[in-house]
Amino acid sequence: MKAIFSRQFRDDLDREAARYREISERLTGSFRERVAGQAREIIRWGGGDHIGPHGFPCRRTRPFPFYLYYQVQGDTLYFLGLVHERRHPDFLKELMATAGPHKPRG
Repeated sequence: MKAIFSRQFRDDLDREAARYREISERLTGSFRERVAGQAREIIRWGGGDHIGPHGFPCRRTRPFPFYLYYQVQGDTLYFLGLVHERRHPDFLKELMATAGPHKPRG
């Protein structure tokens, strides 16, 4: 399965990692490690069947309060964004309406 990380996903990851970096470099490393581990799991299983509160398949990055949102089309897995669990459910829908879930930015 081919995995494509959208610009939105990469921007979200960099922004949130920078916030954790203000607290601790070690925390930043743990956050990036957890996101990478969850991304590998999603790729390994070819997605999954959990639909998150934003209406897209996702996986939570426990203990961090973020969801990795993705979309599977054929043999391609698109990582759409990294969204805080407390974001309003319409946030990702509105974002995807402008970028389009099947055509990630970047």
